[in-house]
Amino acid sequence: MNRYKNDFSRDGLNLFEKFGITLFVLGYPFLVSIYSLVPPLIGLVGYLIIHNVDRNKVYVFAGIVYLLNLELNLTLPILLSLFVVVMVRVFIYSKLKLLIHCKVCLLFIMIVLMDFFYYMTIFLYDAMFDTTTVVANAMLIYYIIIDVLIGVFI
Repeated sequence: MNRYKNDFSRDGLNLFEKFGITLFVLGYPFLVSIYSLVPPLIGLVGYLIIHNVDRNKVYVFAGIVYLLNLELNLTLPILLSLFVVVMVRVFIYSKLKLLIHCKVCLLFIMIVLMDFFYYMTIFLYDAMFDTTTVVANAMLIYYIIIDVLIGVFI
């Protein structure tokens, strides 16, 4: 009797949660591209992708679509954020997970590392191709601080 309900919410999300995730994934990058004080949340979304690879495929897919949408809206190099996420997952996450048992501490360190490696690869990209994709100023530090605070308080 409950077969249809269980098939629909097989991943554990109801319709309202799926709608909220879809609205965030498709709408938030537009806000980031319009308003300069809205942080892009690259570190937080990267951590959600890394943390949920083996658990919830909806969050992983939503994170990938979010990062691609963000890169398209901000005219950033395509797939660079996903490359950084994969590199952090392969080389850093498993070792840090063994060393750090505090979940909030791991979240904090992973978000800072994701942001650091992403912005460093952006700066390397700018140096290699002689472009100015991201300007290193106080807004960049603001983005990292807000990204970490949102991640810790959620």
